[in-house]
Amino acid sequence: MNLIRVDLDRAGTPESTHLVAGVVHEIASGGSRSFGDSRLTAFWRSSMKPFQALPVARSGVLERLGLGTEALALACASHHGMRRHVEIARSVLGALGLDEAALVCGPHRPFDPDAASRLDRAGRLPDRIHNNCSGQHVALLALAVANGWPVESYHEPDQPLQHAIRRELSAWLGADCERLPWSIDGCGLPTPALSLSEMARAYAAFATSRESPVRAVVRAMTTHPTLVSGPTALSANVMQATSGRVLAKEGAEGVFCLASPASGWGAAFKVLDGATRPLGPAVVHALSTLVLLEPGEAERLRAFARPSISNTRGEEVAALVVEDDGE
Repeated sequence: MNLIRVDLDRAGTPESTHLVAGVVHEIASGGSRSFGDSRLTAFWRSSMKPFQALPVARSGVLERLGLGTEALALACASHHGMRRHVEIARSVLGALGLDEAALVCGPHRPFDPDAASRLDRAGRLPDRIHNNCSGQHVALLALAVANGWPVESYHEPDQPLQHAIRRELSAWLGADCERLPWSIDGCGLPTPALSLSEMARAYAAFATSRESPVRAVVRAMTTHPTLVSGPTALSANVMQATSGRVLAKEGAEGVFCLASPASGWGAAFKVLDGATRPLGPAVVHALSTLVLLEPGEAERLRAFARPSISNTRGEEVAALVVEDDGE
């Protein structure tokens, strides 16, 4: 199939166009179905977080600290800086006897508008704890402390913590991940570039694994979807609309991965221009086209299938729509 084309339609005229590539891999058949080139390479960014959180789950360190599945869900998160997100991240730091200075991720405004407004009203600037990756960072710090690894350099590629993550990733890819191109993500952690096909296969294998630590990560994410992102995010809404039947995780620069533990498929999408706004229409279109959504699920995602664009008066003036390629 062709690339998915998402237009910003204003009064019947396409104003902007985004192209989206995607691939769905099925465990049972071993086959894949693609929108565009499944070999397209992208940095995995935050869509990799469930795999980075897996060594934490294997270690049991969060349980030993008296922390529940919420902390594990936040370890996989690109959270929105809401009060509960920050509270959980701080609780992990408190259990470790560390403060926010231990985090290497830089501060940015919360993605949640209400959370950002509360900081403004209080006359405060955002801290590192408000970074959308802080839940991941505090979990990795917990793993470093539990193993006696250096805390101040936990993000550096040559440190034991990052070696552990690469060993984990290599097992899921079935190849030495050192062969991949690596760079540094927005939060300061290493991130690899791999094909959409590799991402989809890894997600399919991850979601269908019967290993207890893997099941714990999947369960934490699908049980607490708004901790994995926020109530307005596509990932949270996919998990809610499917009652946890589908796992979903976004990444920067228009990367989005999904998997179905029960149905045995994994998927990866990439917006070619790096935008995030066309992901909803593209993902819902692809899942609907391939009949991967159950009756009622697509309807519950209708607002993401055709997001409206409003002006400053609150009037709907445009919409993001998928243009049928005729196939």
